[in-house]
Amino acid sequence: MDMIEKKIDGETIYDGKVIKVIKDRVVCPNQNIAYREVVKHNGGSAILCITEDNKVLLIKQFRYVYNEIIYEIPAGKLEIGENPYDAALRELEEETGYKASGLEPLGIIYPTCGYSNEKINLYLAKDIKPGHKHLDDDEFIEPLYIPLEDVKKMILSNEIKDAKTICAISNYLLKYKK
Repeated sequence: MDMIEKKIDGETIYDGKVIKVIKDRVVCPNQNIAYREVVKHNGGSAILCITEDNKVLLIKQFRYVYNEIIYEIPAGKLEIGENPYDAALRELEEETGYKASGLEPLGIIYPTCGYSNEKINLYLAKDIKPGHKHLDDDEFIEPLYIPLEDVKKMILSNEIKDAKTICAISNYLLKYKK
């Protein structure tokens, strides 16, 4: 069955610092015309850090769009042309003050595939050591270590709602804890 939609034309509705919003006109497989509103995003990288004693490095921060404090793994957006691996190393140190000797890929997720092209690259940090935190002027983050068993309970109780965090923990458990 043919499922591919073909773009006829489109227009930019908004072009901002973090996102671009476009509206495309497409031909559906049944030849009907439809419109697709798409949020364009450079993508991001997210880093799962688990210590030898099974504690997870999370950050706690206020997220304006939800009007609440969220627990999540360190992450950030890619600069145009930036390698996701390098972005992950940069964001880890900027947000938490820790450096990793290396990263292992945990997968790529599409957090909002219904309307955005954003991709988040998930990594597992290896051998983290203290570095220097470099927060942006509008960033207020509290890093904390929480035992993995408690993080799992926080996910199940819906205290952790962040998709990248839930996916990174799930991929880690599937890959290493079978």
